[in-house]
Amino acid sequence: MSFIELESVYKKYSMGEVTINALDGVSFSVEQGELCMVVGPSGAGKTTVLNILGGIDDCDDGKVRVGGELINQFNSKRMALYRRHDVGFVFQFYNLVPNLTALENVELASQISNKALNPVRVLERVGLADRMNNFPSQLPGGEQQRVAIARALVRKPEILILDDSASALDYATDAKLRMAIRNLDNAPTTFIVSQRAASVRYADKILVLDDGKLAGMGTHEQLLETCAVYQEIYHSQFPKEVAQR
Repeated sequence: MSFIELESVYKKYSMGEVTINALDGVSFSVEQGELCMVVGPSGAGKTTVLNILGGIDDCDDGKVRVGGELINQFNSKRMALYRRHDVGFVFQFYNLVPNLTALENVELASQISNKALNPVRVLERVGLADRMNNFPSQLPGGEQQRVAIARALVRKPEILILDDSASALDYATDAKLRMAIRNLDNAPTTFIVSQRAASVRYADKILVLDDGKLAGMGTHEQLLETCAVYQEIYHSQFPKEVAQR
C-alpha cells in the first residue's frame, strides 16, 4: 500500500443551475517522501485535489487514504488533529503576522506541534539566516514566501502542500528550497502546484490534471512521450528558453 492513495475521487460544485465537475474519478498513489508536481490548465482541479488531501475540503465520493487511514471518513475532531499535526499548507497568500519577526512567525507555528523542528535551523535551511529579525514589511515577496514555507516545515508535517506558493521565487532559489525540503530528516511527502518547466523536471512524480480528470502520471521524460495534455502544457505555457535547457 502506498503512503497516499486516491481512489475514484469525485467532487462537484453547484453554481445556481450549473454543476461543475471539479474532480471526475481521480485515482493516483504517491509514496512516502516523494516530491510530486501537480500541473494542468486553469480549472483542471489542481487546487481541489490538494484541498481534499489537506483536509480543508471533502470529496463527494471515493476514497482518500493517507498512511492507511481513510481521511475522508474522519470526524471533525480527528480531521482538526490531522490538519494540525500531519499537513503543512502554504497558500499563494503568505498570511504572515505583520507585527512579528520572521523568526517569531515560525516560532508561533512550532508551538502547536508536538514534534516541531528548531525554528532557527529551518529558517537557515530556506536561506534566511540573516533575515530572522526582520518584520514581513521589511522583506520582499520572495523572502516572505520562504518564511511561509519555513512556518509550514517547522511543524514537521507528513505532507507538505504548496499551492503555487513559490511563484515569487527565482529559479535558483526555487531549486535550493526543493533541496532543503528533500534534505530534511524524514522529509515530508510534498505536493507542489507548478507552472515552471525547471521545477517539474526534478519531481519524483508529476500528476497531470485536465477538466477534473487525471490525464497522465509519471516523470517528466515519460509524460513528454505519452501524455498529449502534458506536451501541450509544457510547450505552450512554460518558458521556451527553460524548456530547451
